[in-house]
Amino acid sequence: MNESVVLSGSLSFMPLGDILQLLGATNGTGVLRLINRYAPEPGFIYFMEGNPVNAQNGSVDGLEALYSLFGWLEGSFEFTREAIFADRQITKSRMGIILEGMKRLDDGVTKKIGPVTAAETIAETNRSGGSGTIIKGPLVDYMYVVDEEDFFNGEHIVEEGKHGSWMWVILEGVVDIVKEASPVPVHILRIGDGAFIGSMASFLLQGHIRTATAVAVGNVQLGVLDSQRLAQEYAGMSLEFRIFLSSLDKRLKQLTDQILERHKGKNNVDDILKGKKILIRQEKSDSKQFFMIKQGRAVVVRNTPNGPIVLGHLYKGDYFGEVPFLHLGQEPEGAAVYASESIKIVKIETEGLQREYFHLSTTFKNIVDNMATCISVTSDVVCGACSIKTLPADESTLRQDT
Repeated sequence: MNESVVLSGSLSFMPLGDILQLLGATNGTGVLRLINRYAPEPGFIYFMEGNPVNAQNGSVDGLEALYSLFGWLEGSFEFTREAIFADRQITKSRMGIILEGMKRLDDGVTKKIGPVTAAETIAETNRSGGSGTIIKGPLVDYMYVVDEEDFFNGEHIVEEGKHGSWMWVILEGVVDIVKEASPVPVHILRIGDGAFIGSMASFLLQGHIRTATAVAVGNVQLGVLDSQRLAQEYAGMSLEFRIFLSSLDKRLKQLTDQILERHKGKNNVDDILKGKKILIRQEKSDSKQFFMIKQGRAVVVRNTPNGPIVLGHLYKGDYFGEVPFLHLGQEPEGAAVYASESIKIVKIETEGLQREYFHLSTTFKNIVDNMATCISVTSDVVCGACSIKTLPADESTLRQDT
């Protein structure tokens, strides 16, 4: 075996969506080669720091080639660690690709390559719970696990509105994250091995109130994390990095609230955008700057084929812009940022934040990565449907208060 091959296996055991999540969690740079005896040529996906930047399937390349490879239901794969010189043709977020790839496969848009029987299709549906992509994390770091707990199908691990200070990592199994609503709860996410239950507020705030319910799907084994050790590591971070993490935590909470608002039929995007101008335009390739709000408010909005969708609100002390070491699926690639004329912002250099991020313990880094992945996926969930509208077209220059 080539010594540079660091990951290999069977596509029937680990489908492409799971491979993409694993390579994203490990920040892999290299080439993923897929072989299917029912396809005339191998497929290739090129990765930089865990993100696919190009793909090839026969004469097709780019994002369409990558989507087509989701139809390879059996065969083998191997990931080779090497420098990548391929042109970046893919800019969509990793989780956005996984969700769209799975949707195209489920909708029959992507052709399945391989002998798929009805029994196999049913078995695969049962394994995934029939609920789309399961968000997973990397291998669990047991250094921070102080106890293990078992839950059974349908049991509530945490309940929305209840107090709780524990945080768990899923050792084995699947968990649904839901928001309470009438007449039935609203499904937010489905998470699996290596993902976390609970936010950072769980171990930072006394009397923290849970903002969602976690329900076991089948039998689930959880690892209880050492809250004191996590809190001590958090206390040793710079104030700037702590504020940054808090800003991400608030984004995720707002996204789950937005899902509930949309479930109730509330959509006041016109009122929210009234009188506001763009700070960062969605998909603007040169929007690589990072800012903190010193005064005023801003709003994160995704422009979709069905119209603008509000993803969240930003206040004094919140950050926005390009985060080079995390992929949130929001601005600039997946959302725009709007603000009123009176807003004051300051440019932030990300080198210091990035150094702190890479010096985190394995567990804390995994928590941050998991939070970023959940922000990306939940953003897509929020944008599931909306009446057709268009974003305001005006654009203003960023004004910084130095």
